[in-house]
Amino acid sequence: MIALLAAWVGLASVVLAVAMLLYRPAMTDVTILLVLYFGAPGALCLGGLVLWSHRSDSSDISAVAGQRRQARTGIACGVIAAAIVYLLIIFSEKIVPVEG
Repeated sequence: MIALLAAWVGLASVVLAVAMLLYRPAMTDVTILLVLYFGAPGALCLGGLVLWSHRSDSSDISAVAGQRRQARTGIACGVIAAAIVYLLIIFSEKIVPVEG
């Protein structure tokens, strides 16, 4: 269940990051917070937890293999989402305050 949650949290983070990439008004403080503080770290943590719990399990059970695949997918999606948002922030146009 945790592996499935990692995959879905990672997917939601990627979807939100791509939405910010394609539709710039979607890039707000709240969406950046959701991706960088909750989504990407959550996917990485949950996926890492699953991989760590099955680190010594060498059985060929398909359920364990599926959980590992979901965990890796969640981790990859979390990293991709964080990279997209960080690149959007780095290459964004800086706002210069107007002196009154």
